[in-house]
Amino acid sequence: MDETTARVPATVRWTVGQIAERAGGRVVGDANAPVDRVCGLENSGPGALTFVTSERHIGLLEQQRPTAVICGREIPKSPTTQVIVENVRKALIVAMGMFAPRRIVRAGIHPSATADPTAVLGSRVSVGAGAVIGPGAAVGDDCEIAAGCVIGQDSTIGQQCRLDANVVIYPLCRIGNNCIIQANTTIGSTGYGYYFIDGAHRLIPHIGGVILEDFVEIGANCCVDRAKFGDTVIGAGTKIDNLVQIAHNVVIGKCCLIAAQSALAGSVRMEDGAILAGQVGVGDHITIGRGAIVGAGAGVFGDLLAGQKQYLGYPAVEQGEFWSRYKNLMRMPRMMRKIEELTERVARLEAEAKKKTDLS
Repeated sequence: MDETTARVPATVRWTVGQIAERAGGRVVGDANAPVDRVCGLENSGPGALTFVTSERHIGLLEQQRPTAVICGREIPKSPTTQVIVENVRKALIVAMGMFAPRRIVRAGIHPSATADPTAVLGSRVSVGAGAVIGPGAAVGDDCEIAAGCVIGQDSTIGQQCRLDANVVIYPLCRIGNNCIIQANTTIGSTGYGYYFIDGAHRLIPHIGGVILEDFVEIGANCCVDRAKFGDTVIGAGTKIDNLVQIAHNVVIGKCCLIAAQSALAGSVRMEDGAILAGQVGVGDHITIGRGAIVGAGAGVFGDLLAGQKQYLGYPAVEQGEFWSRYKNLMRMPRMMRKIEELTERVARLEAEAKKKTDLS
């Protein structure tokens, strides 16, 4: 969801000691060794900084010979310089950030962009080519509004937000601080609600809005529909992958995760810390409990309990129940053969019994 996976220019160099200092680690080995990239252990080698999170990967260090490795404890007799940290993944994020390409953002409005005279722009705002900022809209300090974005009437964007190319914010939406919305995503489109009246489907006016709280990140090509009444809400710290549909009046709690191609129908409630893996479908008016985890491809048609429970399947059930059903399903071919054998046997016995009865 950020820029740390992008290709790094060959000119970027850091020493192991500099990386360790920023990551809060200690160096075992050569602190002055230069590093020019961060990568996985399998693709490492001289000049590379890599990481180890499992004992089974330690053997690869001897084969790949990276310049340095981030690890949670000292690896005895290793030829590789080590950066020992308490949290490997946290330190890796810091290191990757050091090698990420620096975004070139220039404050100001591109000549081809349009900002309504009643719009309010904060300090050091960058507005890209062809962007449109509507009447009464407000954009906070240090925001980046990329090319082709549209911010609708009376919508507000907090401070230090980034809207990538062609993001559309419909009217009356509120975006918090430090939010990231990636390219081609739409916030505040009309929800999918119709009444069948006089022989035709009539669109229900959606007069509510959308609220994105602070530190929300939304991937590319997503849709978050405005509410019929009130607001569709995405809680602080929630991260949403690409190609996700959030319907009208959905309320998502804080620090939730939603993976690609998932879809939440109208008025779903997703409590804090809940997780949806890829391609999960959630029916309308359903509550997903705090911390619940729903596996890939699951279909949720009833409320799910809170408490770090894992759900799988279609319809989604608790993990233990799912695997019990799956094992029974795998037994079905054998059971069917057995049933066929028993049916044939019963038919023979009945035929023999009938024959004896006729003879008597």
